[in-house]
Amino acid sequence: MVRSSTFNKLFITTTMLAALALTGCESTSVGGSTGVDLSDLNEQLDEIVSNNSCSASFQCKVLEVGERACGGPSRYVVYSTQNTPQEQAEQLAEQITSLEKDSEQPLSVNDCSPVLPVQSLCISEQCQAIEVK
Repeated sequence: MVRSSTFNKLFITTTMLAALALTGCESTSVGGSTGVDLSDLNEQLDEIVSNNSCSASFQCKVLEVGERACGGPSRYVVYSTQNTPQEQAEQLAEQITSLEKDSEQPLSVNDCSPVLPVQSLCISEQCQAIEVK
């Protein structure tokens, strides 16, 4: 009976410690207490710009998204103004950039890898990114 009691206490203590340790891992939000999840914003932006159909190159635009620790955008997004709510896409890009600027994450090796600028063109009725060299 003593072993069962000790085991129960050990189990409860271990469970409580595990629960306390995991409470800090529940949220992946960035930027303090805003509660905004960076990956959710990126998914929203990708969804908004997913339909890249076009009839002319003037309908194709490029957004700079994010902020690398060593400067410059973390990526470029090409979208079609024919199918994308431009204001909404620009606002999401600004939110992502702001969160990445405010991020307190330490520099990693990949933070300064080159992200080449792109130009957008309507090719085969789809807005496509062309790297500027």
